[in-house]
Amino acid sequence: MINFLASLFKVTILKSFNQKKFLGYFLIAGIIFLLDFWIIFRPLKSVFSWFFKPLRGATYQFSQVKLEEVFYSGKLEQTREENRQLEKQIMLMTGKMAECQWFHDENQRLKNLLDFYPRENFSFISAQVIGRQDDFLIINQGKKNGVFVNQLVVEGQYLVGRVLDVYDREARVLKLGSASLELPVLIFSNQENCFSDLVKCQKGKGIITGDVIKEILREEEIGSGDLVTLLDGPPGILLGRIGRIQESQDKIFKQAQLERLIDLNNLTEVFLINQ
Repeated sequence: MINFLASLFKVTILKSFNQKKFLGYFLIAGIIFLLDFWIIFRPLKSVFSWFFKPLRGATYQFSQVKLEEVFYSGKLEQTREENRQLEKQIMLMTGKMAECQWFHDENQRLKNLLDFYPRENFSFISAQVIGRQDDFLIINQGKKNGVFVNQLVVEGQYLVGRVLDVYDREARVLKLGSASLELPVLIFSNQENCFSDLVKCQKGKGIITGDVIKEILREEEIGSGDLVTLLDGPPGILLGRIGRIQESQDKIFKQAQLERLIDLNNLTEVFLINQ
């Protein structure tokens, strides 16, 4: 019983104290509310507002910052750095591939030269292409290097053209496909081992002017894909292959379009044949 009365007394005292505390807070709030409209406190309010204005601005700016954007911005910069590193690796690999391609081309060029030289007992003059003029290639070899007019120019086993003008250290090569270049040609079957027996594989003859082979006899059974070589030149030199075939305008001969097997516009090195 005594404990119950003691507890009741404590609750009553605390309740009375909380009521007094609440009334005190309410009274203070009312006084501040009334004084807020009093003119004498306006300068103090202005000073207080000026002092805390930067803090409020910083707080507002911080509240506007989106943490997700900050996080993704960091990830974006990291991704960009990874992309830059990958681009460097790609450039490095591209350079290595270009170097490998150069070695491959050089290897193929030397193979063509080795395959070509012993078989026909030729000697060659190597020349660099230093310029181009319409139907001509300009090479860096001339009279002082043994170059002569009408000398055949090849790349591997393919005909590039024929020397037209020779100077001391340069020469002009008339390219295959020029209307000014006329050559008698032999057409033979595109079959295995035909290079070793052109007579057996022969299918026709003609004269090439530009990219057209003219004066092919009508009874000669040539076909698309047949190969074309020089009639009077060294054997084993290819001009190209037969493309479209049609009758000539005079109805006496046939003519055929020549399809070249190399791109003469991208050559950087050629060989002049010495017999």
